[in-house]
Amino acid sequence: MKLDLQTFRPLNVQRATDGFKCYDNQPLTYWTTALAGEVGELCNMIKKLQRVEKGGIDGGSTYTAKDINKEMLKEEIGGIAIYLDLLASLLNVDLEDAIIDTFNSKSKKYGFTQFVKPLPS
Repeated sequence: MKLDLQTFRPLNVQRATDGFKCYDNQPLTYWTTALAGEVGELCNMIKKLQRVEKGGIDGGSTYTAKDINKEMLKEEIGGIAIYLDLLASLLNVDLEDAIIDTFNSKSKKYGFTQFVKPLPS
């Protein structure tokens, strides 16, 4: 399945506004905290997996490393992308442009040969 970020953004904003009843009625710190929370949850899962991988105990408050599966990781990564898009929209930043421009500027800075070519509009 493919995702068109230009088509996704209005749906994401509408769902936040109409469904969750929060979008531009929240401060930016609400969205940065939401994003940080999703990243933190993913980091916690990875921490647990690596602790067990290195011989540590498989303990946890609500779940353990043995409970973690690809779907759980996928959900956290998806949540990160959703919150990032909402934050970018509130800052009037095109997420696709931000990714392409940043990727390409870092490649140029470090002399890498990998550059993203934007798709034709």
